[in-house]
Amino acid sequence: MTTAQAHTETVACPFCRSTSAVAVRSAADIVQCVECETVYLRTRLSDAALYALYQNYAHEGSHMRLPGSEEEIAHSELRRTAFVEEALGFVQPGGIWLDIGCGWGAMLDEVRTRGFTPRGIELTRSCVDFATMVLGIPVSNSDFLDSAVQSDSCAVISMVHVLEHLTHPAESLRKVRASLVEGGLFCGIVPNFDSLCSELLQDGWAWLDPYYHYVHYTPTTLRARLSEAGFAVERMYTATGDYGTEIVLNYIRSVAPELPPSVSYEDLLAAVEADGRGEEIRFFARKVSR
Repeated sequence: MTTAQAHTETVACPFCRSTSAVAVRSAADIVQCVECETVYLRTRLSDAALYALYQNYAHEGSHMRLPGSEEEIAHSELRRTAFVEEALGFVQPGGIWLDIGCGWGAMLDEVRTRGFTPRGIELTRSCVDFATMVLGIPVSNSDFLDSAVQSDSCAVISMVHVLEHLTHPAESLRKVRASLVEGGLFCGIVPNFDSLCSELLQDGWAWLDPYYHYVHYTPTTLRARLSEAGFAVERMYTATGDYGTEIVLNYIRSVAPELPPSVSYEDLLAAVEADGRGEEIRFFARKVSR
């Protein structure tokens, strides 16, 4: 066994445990489960190797780099102000908001201003230190499944571009549900494997992140997995999001170089998103009684 092989593992479907799967990309061992249609990375880094990788997530040049001033903290896009405001359409301020994969705590700092008690979980040690020591927000440096989150304790749990990184997503969704109060909100963002750019670019799609995204969701499979875990989806839609509008517009122009005068490329982009083909999926789901 080589050193590289010692840090990898081959797994069955992380949701239904079936080993029956077909290849859907060639950049890595990315397959689709024949039984439940989940797309996942079959040969992947081990948990220990992934933890080591995450220690470099906040390096200079990364979108997760630590802010250098109070102004950067206050105006960081990672505060996800619009996303937080959208969540407030489904939950009243108050109680614990737990952000899993919280980075240096930008969104938690935002929800604190909205009346929530912020708590976080993050694997990158430098981010944990910044959130705890600079922002004064309690953040645990642990895997969510190993964390001591009490049952029925959180009003909101969020995962923004995190769910696709989890090695044990089915178990994690069950723990999210157990950790929420009755009627509590689970919300997040994941890349959309069924997006237009995913279809056009295949192995070149930026969100494929072929070795570090362990599960690839579509609106259909994400809705099904949330329902199976005991959530009722309040809202789910696709958007261009972090991918950047201009990049997607350029790809639309490449496949539709001429349009009628009454139609703009922005109109086509809006239609793509409305059809569930946007680059990311945003979801808001509520814990329901079984």
